[in-house]
Parts: sequence; structure tokens; C-alpha cells
Amino acid sequence: MPLNQARLLEGKVLAQKIQERIKTEIETLTSQGAPRPGLLALQASEDPASGWYIGQQEKLAAKLGIYFERIGSEKIREAGDLIQNLKQHSGKHDGKFHGIFVAMPLPKGFDADRVLQHLDEKQDVEGIHPASLGLIVLRRARLIPPTAYAALNLIEWAARESGTELRGRKAVIVGQSAIVGRPLQMLLGERRVTTLVCNTGTSASDLQRLVAEGDIVVGCAGQPGLIKGSWIREGAVVIDVGTTDVGGKLAGDIEFEEAAKRASFITPVPGGVGPLTVTMLMQNLMHAYKWQRGIPA
Repeated sequence: MPLNQARLLEGKVLAQKIQERIKTEIETLTSQGAPRPGLLALQASEDPASGWYIGQQEKLAAKLGIYFERIGSEKIREAGDLIQNLKQHSGKHDGKFHGIFVAMPLPKGFDADRVLQHLDEKQDVEGIHPASLGLIVLRRARLIPPTAYAALNLIEWAARESGTELRGRKAVIVGQSAIVGRPLQMLLGERRVTTLVCNTGTSASDLQRLVAEGDIVVGCAGQPGLIKGSWIREGAVVIDVGTTDVGGKLAGDIEFEEAAKRASFITPVPGGVGPLTVTMLMQNLMHAYKWQRGIPA
């Protein structure tokens, strides 16, 4: 594709299509006498980003016809309170909550591993339970971390729009977190994409060389401007997961202006992966709902 013609991958466009499908599905289920899908959000900290994300969940739940409740830090003052809420609501597949969201990071002094032991894997809409990640490794993924899920959907959307197959392509993922880089590596591998993950051990020279070889480049390190736009291979699909506050504005991991001159498809920051993430959490909720009720996915 000629320079200066990169197409924007705006998450809201794909999110709208998925939301319409979810809403229709819920209307059909409830018209047949099935209960509404329900989501419980547990927020132990006062982290503003977590509060914003839960607010987005509440808004989207209302739009889609999903029952939603939030229990915040005013009622969860210590780890025992959080565990008690999980014991009360987790594992009850005939109850009103088919999905439970535990906001991360947890406050200082909370043991995340201990807390997650009390979350039923079938209600893990954030895909952070060890069993959820284990199923991805075993190629039997059910509930996928929403950010990785959003990135995957945008990559597949770009492939459909361009009429190209993912099989045989080379992807370079910069960042190795358990909720984006690692699961995305395995999910792309299932689609027979040759995938390389760069981390803090990757030298600057190797990072530049490897990024330049990628048909697909994903930035998810949380370091603004880490990936230079001039490194991007012409025609590459560029997915920027980074959202770091820099002077009151969100900045991605990839230099957008220069990368957009070379890429065939690129996500803006903001407006790319972010708007799709909460929608993929709701898609997970529907997967969880069906899993619990024995409905084929």
C-alpha cells in the first residue's frame, strides 16, 4: 500500500457490531424465559483507572440489557472483605451473577493469588484466573483477557478487510504481560502466525531489527514512543495497546504519525484498542453465561 494511506482501526466501529449481536442474543434468550446475564464488579482500591473502567462496564451493561452491580472500596476495606464477597457470589451458577470482575491492581497488602483462588473460573470475565490462562495454553480458550481479545479482533478485522490470510504472517509483540502479550502470542500462534515477543531483555538494536521484520506489530509495553514509526515495515498492521498519561494526554507505545505513513492499518491512541476492550469483557460474560448454562458457544 502506498505511503500516507494507512487505514485507521477504530475500536468503536467493531465494538458497535459486536454489541448489536450481544444485545440481540440477550433479547432472544430472555424472551424464551432465560435469566438476564449478570455482572458483578468488585473494586477494593480507589484507583481512578479502575473506577473509570467499571463505570464503562455499567454504561454498556445498561445499553445491552445486562444486570449490573458494583461493590466498591467503601465496603471492601481489607482482603477478607473481598474474599467474603467472592465466597458469597462465586460458583453459584443459578444466581444473578454470571460474571465477576475483580478490579486490579489490588491495594497494598492484598494477595492477588489468594484472592483469585476464590473466583470461579466460569465467572472470570477478565480472564485472569490461572485456569483461564491455562486453557489458552492448551488451545481450549474460553475466557480471554479483554485487551488481548480486543487486539486479536482488530488484527483479524484488518486481515478480512485486506483479503489476506493470517497464516504464515510474522507478528512482533513488544511487551510480555500476562493479560496482553503472553495470551496474544498463543492466540496468534493458534492461527499459525509466527510470533515473537520482545521484553525488557531485548536490546535496542534487536528491537529495531525485529520490529522492522513484522507483518503485524503490537505495542503493549506501556512505554510511550518506545517503538519508532520509522521502524515499521511498509504495509504492516500496527496495533498500539499503550495508553500512558503524558501531560494530560494519552500516548501510545508507537510513534503514530510516522508509523501511519508506512502501515496499511493502524490503531489510534486513544480510540483504537480501548473502546473495544469493555465490549470484549461483555463478550466474555456471554461466553461465561453459556458455559454455566450448558449452551453451546
